[in-house]
Amino acid sequence: MGLFDFLKKEKKTNESSSKSQSNKAQNNFITNITDFGFEDFELGISGKVRVDGILAIAELQKRAENKGVQFSYSVMYVSLLEEGALTVPVVINFGEEAYTLYFIYNEDDLLKYKDLQEHVGKTKYPNLIYFSSIPIYEGYEPKKIIEPFQLADMRIEKEPKVNGTYAMWWSNKGQEKFANSETLNLLTKLYDVFKGYESYLVGYLLRQTRITEEKELQRMNLPETSKNFVILGPENKLIILDISQEKGIRFLFPIEDTSKEYRERFLKGVLVDFLSTRLYLQKNELEEDEPKEPNSYDWFTFMSKVTVEQEGKGENIELVGGMKLD
Repeated sequence: MGLFDFLKKEKKTNESSSKSQSNKAQNNFITNITDFGFEDFELGISGKVRVDGILAIAELQKRAENKGVQFSYSVMYVSLLEEGALTVPVVINFGEEAYTLYFIYNEDDLLKYKDLQEHVGKTKYPNLIYFSSIPIYEGYEPKKIIEPFQLADMRIEKEPKVNGTYAMWWSNKGQEKFANSETLNLLTKLYDVFKGYESYLVGYLLRQTRITEEKELQRMNLPETSKNFVILGPENKLIILDISQEKGIRFLFPIEDTSKEYRERFLKGVLVDFLSTRLYLQKNELEEDEPKEPNSYDWFTFMSKVTVEQEGKGENIELVGGMKLD
């Protein structure tokens, strides 16, 4: 997803929703920023969210410096919720508080803002500040802002700094067994989807995450020796993508700061994306991969079977598919 790739059309309306809104000049945004304890904010409307977002960030950063508090920001931030991927143009940390900045240029943006209000509290940036070129009026039906999470929501990190333990699954400090986990269920389905179409799906994955610049879907043989990439996932989480002929396509999560819910939501999203691509390949009668030894389907089937049996014998399995980085 491109930087600040947001709707830019504008519509006019005549209603106003607050006293502070009526005092704004037409060339400045209406905003609720004073509701969060900030001084009034006069931000001119360029009509381009990438420009307006940068200007808002610059002003807030200056205010943070004047107050002597820490400030950080991220653009096109994706939160991974149960319903799917929620993408907003800007999130900021201002001192101890976390804010979402949302820009409204037309009625479509306004309808999505109404839906955003219902979901933003479930994110790490629950305080919702809007900048609107049209009045915020009531009595409208929201339009869904959440979309399915897809591989294209991630990108390659070219100069990553990663350390710690990464894994496909871990026991959440003994609270879960691999045999009973939703992760095992999802991984089993993923390896079923990969079977016979892995070379196409690797090509699709590398293209969607910008690891390659291919414009068309192309088959790519999996390397005999494991090859790792670091990708930036939802909520700016660094995830290791491990690809090999023996173990296939594996997503390894940092176990110290990844929740069980995040892991399962992530796997559900990529499963649907891979499955829809496989169905497209089958519909177009593309030739399946030739059987190879070793192969990822056999590896996962054997690995998961042995792990479940070990747990059944009372062994404590703390993680599966682990990798430690210094």
